[in-house]
Amino acid sequence: MSRIKILLILLIVGCNKVVAQYTIDIQGNKFDIEINQLDRTATICDYNYKVVDTKYNGSKPRKIRFLGKEETRTLFVPEIFKGPNGEAYTITTIGKAAFAGFKNIDYLVLPNTITNIEEYAFFNSSILSINIPPSVSIIGDRAFGRCNNLKSLKLPQDIIIGKDLYAESKEISVKYYAPSVPSVPAASNASTPARTEQSQKAIALSSDVDRDLPIANSQNEELFAIVIANENYQKVAKVDCALNDGRTFQRYCQQTLGIPSDNIHMVEDATYGQMKEEFNWLTRVAKVYEGEARVIVYYAGHGIPDEKNRTAFLLPVDVSGDNAVAAFSLKELYEQLGALNVKNVTLFMDACFSGSQRGEGMLTSARAVAIETQTEDPLGNMIVFSAAQGDETAYPYLEKGHGLFTYFLLKKLKETKGNVDYGTLSDYIRKEVGRKSIVVNKKPQPPTVTFSPKMRSGWRNFKLR
Repeated sequence: MSRIKILLILLIVGCNKVVAQYTIDIQGNKFDIEINQLDRTATICDYNYKVVDTKYNGSKPRKIRFLGKEETRTLFVPEIFKGPNGEAYTITTIGKAAFAGFKNIDYLVLPNTITNIEEYAFFNSSILSINIPPSVSIIGDRAFGRCNNLKSLKLPQDIIIGKDLYAESKEISVKYYAPSVPSVPAASNASTPARTEQSQKAIALSSDVDRDLPIANSQNEELFAIVIANENYQKVAKVDCALNDGRTFQRYCQQTLGIPSDNIHMVEDATYGQMKEEFNWLTRVAKVYEGEARVIVYYAGHGIPDEKNRTAFLLPVDVSGDNAVAAFSLKELYEQLGALNVKNVTLFMDACFSGSQRGEGMLTSARAVAIETQTEDPLGNMIVFSAAQGDETAYPYLEKGHGLFTYFLLKKLKETKGNVDYGTLSDYIRKEVGRKSIVVNKKPQPPTVTFSPKMRSGWRNFKLR
């Protein structure tokens, strides 16, 4: 009887094809892909390429087509593979020798679904730069061996790497970064309550706007972006979902808007000095591009008011909520961005400046009511999208894992593949955020759009792409 049971189990597994092989189309190029029907995961691989003594013998040409401009050949690895019946498989692994030997890839962008990169994955390829996402826990032997064009490799600090990871590669700069880990505020600080178990469970790990991002078919070489996501404050309550806001917006900048990775600066849990440094970088960029550049600035985090003169400030993570002198003045930011010699500057702020937290409560225990800050007027060629106005609060959308404002911003970018004019984007965000805030949070949140006098007549026709 036991033998019959075992046989039946084996037959069932065989019929279901626990591991099956298909092909996936990535920007007009066919790759082999292996799916696991038990856990709904997938591995990009190449069955025709063999590794023998660190040399490759392939039965098909190693050339990728349709990567856009010759000078910006970027391949975006998707997050999801759709099976023959439309079922979705999460792509979690770059398999052995999957991209080895390709000579016409400059940049390769990996999604945050990738957890494993197998040996020889990019061996002897032409890639110039690659950032390994924090989701990756292990990289196999010689994954970047003989990548003679590779100049920059960024790795998570706690990653496990195989032997000879980049053997025989030349002049490579390897940098390790520490992925941000949410911290619980100190219980002794009355103004920094720990996140409740209920709200912790309510925060989504992934929503519709975090998956299947549209891919741009060309690069925006003259478009630059700064993304600042401040979640883990040292002296005040943390900002739920701010890191997810910033990380996902960065992905939209790169994948959907086609901004080259070198044109995007992302800072998580930024201090005043880090924020100042990034805005100074924009000043230098604008100078050398002599009026041809366009700029996007995104900020998710706390804003605070100065109680004396009611001016507004962006709050660095190491500053308390009642210390406006050490915060970053919104007026100063507008002056610096307004002085840039660029075609236009678009500023997205998922923050409020009334002294409220994202959600409920005040930033300081001494402040009992929200403060209506003075409105700062954008300068130069600026358009500003703000999550809330006056003394209103910017709320989270915990079910989606984002700020309410950011969620609908990303949703419209996804629906339109980034090809949306500012007028349509503004109308959509104001309507959807206003409605959802009343339903979910039982309170109003009216987003606003302001613009400089120069932009008054034509701002609705501008586009991010």
